[in-house]
Amino acid sequence: MQLDFSDAKILFAPDQPEFCHLLNGISSMLHHLEGYLVKVVRDHSAMLADDDPLTKDVSIFCQQEGWHSRLHNQFNKKLVKSGYPWIGPYADKMKDDFDGFRTNKGPRFCLAYAEGFETFGPLVSQFFFEKAGDLMRDWDEPTVYLWLWHFAEEYEHRSVCNHLYAAVYNDYFPRIYGLWYASIHLFGYSLRAAATMIDADLKAGRIRGTKLRSRIRFAKVGVRLFGFLLPKLVFRCMSPHYDPVRIPPPRHSMQFLAEASAKYAVRET
Repeated sequence: MQLDFSDAKILFAPDQPEFCHLLNGISSMLHHLEGYLVKVVRDHSAMLADDDPLTKDVSIFCQQEGWHSRLHNQFNKKLVKSGYPWIGPYADKMKDDFDGFRTNKGPRFCLAYAEGFETFGPLVSQFFFEKAGDLMRDWDEPTVYLWLWHFAEEYEHRSVCNHLYAAVYNDYFPRIYGLWYASIHLFGYSLRAAATMIDADLKAGRIRGTKLRSRIRFAKVGVRLFGFLLPKLVFRCMSPHYDPVRIPPPRHSMQFLAEASAKYAVRET
């Protein structure tokens, strides 16, 4: 169950290199984050009754996140070899943060953080399948397949962390704290990591034009993405009655999973 990234494009949307590097920045730490999610969810699944139906969902969640971690790790190695050698050690600092959360922050915070990240899953999936358009048009590119497959599976297991948190803690304000802590922590890192790669490409001539023009394009990508995410985050996901299971599937996402399975065998049958 592998994707071959040997010929994968780092800048898979050549006219939107800043957007590509935003995703590259996110990917650079995802193998660490996914490992953290699996550990935290497994720790809390031990608190469920043996016959709780959520235990099956937890098992599927951990399997899917495990494959996300492996494939992003493979892509990240390609990223390091493609002219960004500092990005591996930079991402390792995030692993230190995740390890520190489990050591110092307590299990409630750790699961709230995980639930906060997973809250973005169906929202980001909806953005990329329904709103990204020109940003993700080359579906034959392994990098694009990696992301769309990942986002589609994020939709599939969208309710696991939320329902697990409700089953174990069932409170509101600590969940919201975890949501915003995860948002600022993860996107803050990703934007900084992306900026380092953009600056390197500007100096090397891989991105043409001035730094100002590049920053404007980067800002436009951010406005486009976060302009879609933030209203839903505030008005839907922060509701005390929020339940991600009610979110409908993004258009073509389940069809894409079937296509990805047949083409790249990225899922078990």
